[in-house]
Amino acid sequence: MICLLKEKAIDSPVKPFFQYDKISPESPVNTIEGFQTKGQKISLQYLEGALKLIYHKIGKIVTLDGAIFFAQEIIFHTPAEHTIAGKKFEMEVQIVHYGQTVGDIARQVSLSFLVQKSPGIYNQFIDDFNVFNLPNPTDTKRNLEREIYLPKIFFDKKEEESSQIAFWKPFSFYTYQGSLSFPPCTENTIVYVAHKPVRLGTTALTLFQESLRIPDMMNEASGDVIVSNWVTSSARRTQPLNGRPVFFYDHVKYCGPDQEEQKPVEEGHYEKVQSTITRYFYVNRDVPSGVPHSFVVSKSEATGELPPQDNNAAKK
Repeated sequence: MICLLKEKAIDSPVKPFFQYDKISPESPVNTIEGFQTKGQKISLQYLEGALKLIYHKIGKIVTLDGAIFFAQEIIFHTPAEHTIAGKKFEMEVQIVHYGQTVGDIARQVSLSFLVQKSPGIYNQFIDDFNVFNLPNPTDTKRNLEREIYLPKIFFDKKEEESSQIAFWKPFSFYTYQGSLSFPPCTENTIVYVAHKPVRLGTTALTLFQESLRIPDMMNEASGDVIVSNWVTSSARRTQPLNGRPVFFYDHVKYCGPDQEEQKPVEEGHYEKVQSTITRYFYVNRDVPSGVPHSFVVSKSEATGELPPQDNNAAKK
């Protein structure tokens, strides 16, 4: 992978076309290579040292030159493989696309989202995986329990209704010509990296990291617990640029800033506060005014020269 330190602007409103489908927990079709069977559960797998979801139709990217690439793998790398301005991130979600058009069969497109630790934050896309029951080196498969939909990766608030997320949110990204980060590290790969990191809580990140470690086991003969001290990592070491340019597409320049989320108006209520006040008024005759609940008092009390008298004592 490339260390993203310098970039050149893409001075064009034209950008790749991204489109992704909803993935049902059960396969709707039989695939030619036999990897999926109709009605069979789709699974997240521990494969080749990383957590991967392999599916025949995750979505597609149409590049600037009109080439079509189908997304077939979602890979979780911990820690992240890319850095931005030297900053390292805790995880990276990589979607790998394979060329379909003539002349592009041997080419790939990789789209990555960097994940940044943010305590207490839930991401809707990642939350649809059961992070408390992830596959590991000794138990390598976990069936999906919920529908997976990649556009939800842009949303991190639980109050957002999944049914409302029906679009691919515009985003800024870096891009360069690179290679796949896993064997055989094939070149001729277009790499896109989202500019804004995805936020995710500490617990979920820790569970993804721990899933790569061989679980603790017990020696049946001695009863001793065997603890693996293997340092967990599913990321290729960040590589130098070696003179290759990195370009930056700023969607705000051409699409405008993201719309601010409208906070829901909370339903209010009415409250009553009971209070008692004393008001003095002047009557320009000797007889009482007859105003209900009024009492005759002295001039000294009314003008504040003396403290108020007890009403009962002031009755006449």
